[in-house]
Amino acid sequence: MEKPRIVLKFIWMEKNIGIVLDQVIPSHGTLPVSPYYFWPRKDDWEELKVLLESKPWISQKQMIILLNQSTDIINLWQRSW
Repeated sequence: MEKPRIVLKFIWMEKNIGIVLDQVIPSHGTLPVSPYYFWPRKDDWEELKVLLESKPWISQKQMIILLNQSTDIINLWQRSW
């Protein structure tokens, strides 16, 4: 049986990029874990970090991976404009 996992989802827009954290539960669907954070309107990386730190069931390793993925996508979005 597959374990639930945490994923980042993105909304790629012209002037903003939206980032949301979801939990995928196999055979059941997806549950939102966070609201959408829109960069550059807010420092979504910092808000995402605070949210991840508040979830004791998310490991430190997983938190670092998710934050690094967020940074990579934001950097890619910035280079596209």
